[in-house]
Amino acid sequence: MGRTSFEANHGEELTLTVDDRGRVTLPKEVRDRLGIESNDEIPATLVGSVLEINPKPSSKLETATAGRDDWENTTPTDAGETLFGPMDR
Repeated sequence: MGRTSFEANHGEELTLTVDDRGRVTLPKEVRDRLGIESNDEIPATLVGSVLEINPKPSSKLETATAGRDDWENTTPTDAGETLFGPMDR
């Protein structure tokens, strides 16, 4: 349905197809990555000829620090010596 290519300086470029009823389908890979599900409402802004969509973060997506409390007793607070060896002052 859509074609995806990567532009180093401009992010990803998507080619989407509009059906005879004016609907656009987002590729499954995009929906999965953004956590978009059926019947989600997606805010969009039209500025000149640019249509920008800004889906709200899905509750299924987790931040990189999700569950960090579990690391409390396992992560050294000062990893300097562990990573770089003895540090003489």
